Amino acid sequence: MKRHHLPLVLLTAGALLVAPAAAASATGDGDRGWHASTWHGKPGKGETGKPGKGPSKPGKPELCGGWKAGQVIPWDAYTCDKATGYFLYEKKDARRNAGWSNSTRQHRVALHPVWAWPTADDRQRHEASSSLPRSYEVVPLVLDATDTAAVCAEPGAYGLQVDLVGNGIAGRTLDLASAVPTVITPPDGGFHVKNTLAFYGHYDVAELLDLDALCAPAVPPVPVPTTPAPEPTTPAPAPTTPAPVPTTPAPEPTTPAPAPTTPAPVPTPEPTDDVAEEPAETPAPVPTPTADVSAAPQPTATPAPAAAAPTPSPSVTERAEVLAATDDAPRNRGQVLAATGTSALVGLLAAVGAVAIGAVLMILRRRGRTTEA
Repeated sequence: MKRHHLPLVLLTAGALLVAPAAAASATGDGDRGWHASTWHGKPGKGETGKPGKGPSKPGKPELCGGWKAGQVIPWDAYTCDKATGYFLYEKKDARRNAGWSNSTRQHRVALHPVWAWPTADDRQRHEASSSLPRSYEVVPLVLDATDTAAVCAEPGAYGLQVDLVGNGIAGRTLDLASAVPTVITPPDGGFHVKNTLAFYGHYDVAELLDLDALCAPAVPPVPVPTTPAPEPTTPAPAPTTPAPVPTTPAPEPTTPAPAPTTPAPVPTPEPTDDVAEEPAETPAPVPTPTADVSAAPQPTATPAPAAAAPTPSPSVTERAEVLAATDDAPRNRGQVLAATGTSALVGLLAAVGAVAIGAVLMILRRRGRTTEA
C-alpha cells in the first residue's frame, strides 16, 4: 500500500509549495510591494537600490536625487549636472549696493559647469536667495577688454549677478547650458524653464577686483633698435676646386751679391797701317800697223793729264785717336774736324777723276776699233 500512495504524496507536497508563489506573481505585488514598504528615508539619502540613489535602470531617465519621475527635487539633494552664470550690469544708482532692484540690463560674461561663487567671502554678497548651496567652488571674475574699459571708466557703477542653475525635475531631459540665458532684462528673470534657477547672489564689481592693478595704464615695451643684416640677393658661387696651397716657401737670399768696385777697363783702339790701296791703272793697248794697210795718218794722242795721287783718307781708328787726343783741348777740336772734312773731299775728287780717266780711255779704245774696221 505504501508504495502505491508515494507518488500521490509527492505531487501533493509540490502543489502546496508552488501555489503561493504563483498567486503572488498573478496579482503583481512582488517588487512594487517591496518598494511600497515602510522605508521612509529622504530622497537622495538612501542606500543602493533605494529611491534616489544608485544608477538608474536601462531605459529609465535619471532621477537626479528624486525618488520618482516628475518629482521636484530639493536642491540640497540634487546630484546631476550643474552650471553657474556670471552676469555684469550697470547699477541704477552707483551709490547703492548691487541688487536685483538696482540692476539694469545684464549680459553674461562667464559660464562655468559647476556651482561657483566669485569669492569665498560671504560678506561681499549683498543680496542672495533665501537658501545657499552647501558645497561650491570659487571661480574669480575675469572681464574682457571691453568690459574692463567700462568698469575702469566708472569703477563703482557696476554690479555682478551670479546664478546657480540645475535640472530640478527628476527624470526630465534638459540641456542645462542652453537653459542659462545670455541676456537678462529686469523685471524678466530670464529663466523660462521651471525649476532651473537654484541659487543667486549679487556683488559689487569694485569689491571683487583690484581696480588699481586692473585699470593701470599699460607700459609700452621699449623697442630695441635692431638693424637687420642685408640679405645677399645673388649668392657667390662656391669654389669647387680649392687653390693649391704652397707648402715649401721660396728660399730667401741670405748674402747679397758683392757690388763691383772697380770699373771695367775700356779697350783702347790701336792704329793700323792697312790703308785700302787704289788699283793700278792698266795702260790701253796701242794698235800695231800692218803692211797690207796703207799708212794712214795716225791721230795724235793727246796725253791725258796725270792724275794726282789720291790722298789716303784717315781710318776710323785714326779718327778715334784724334778725337781722344783733342778731348782735353777744345780749341783744336774744330781744326781737327775741318782737316778731316778736307781729307774726305780730296779723296772724293780723286775718285771722280779716276772714273773720268777710265771713261776717256774706254771711248778712245772703241774709236780705234771702229777705225780699223
